[in-house]
Amino acid sequence: MTQTYTHSPRPVGGPISFAIQGDRLIVDSGRKVHEVRLGAVETVRMTYEPGRVGQRSFRTKVTMKDGKAFSFSSLTWRSLIEAQEMTAEYRAFARSLCEAIVKANPQARFIAGKPWWLWFSTAAVAVLSLLLMAYLIWQAARMGSTGVALIGALLAAVGVWQIEPMVRLNKPRPFSSGALPDELMPKAG
Repeated sequence: MTQTYTHSPRPVGGPISFAIQGDRLIVDSGRKVHEVRLGAVETVRMTYEPGRVGQRSFRTKVTMKDGKAFSFSSLTWRSLIEAQEMTAEYRAFARSLCEAIVKANPQARFIAGKPWWLWFSTAAVAVLSLLLMAYLIWQAARMGSTGVALIGALLAAVGVWQIEPMVRLNKPRPFSSGALPDELMPKAG
């Protein structure tokens, strides 16, 4: 049975379709059809990509030994302002693709999260920003500017709410093709 997945990765433009056929992946962008030999896959990286408020987006990026790469996400864009989560479809296709890749190339690496340098940079900037915000709040409260301190506290809370999942979920770590990182998959149900 051929496992397929179709999504529109951008608000403007057509959908991209993927079809696993044995040790090959057929990628159809509507303009071109590419055949990817899964035995040539070097790495599979799964990440959390912050979406719009209230939406969580996940991405799987496949990099070949020659440096070429392709990716697909758990969101499909329906219009400029509407995106739909593809929870069950994304989970099933990511699992099937990883199984097909490991069969075609047992040496392929499976990595969860962002590259170390990017993850560390994001975490460092987040911590520094929160420390600076705490200092601003403390100074405003010390000077009697309660309104400024409350606005600062609100901004800090929103910052933590938005940045914490990016840092926590995208911490780099290996995973097994048979045990995809559940925290980097859209929640079923």
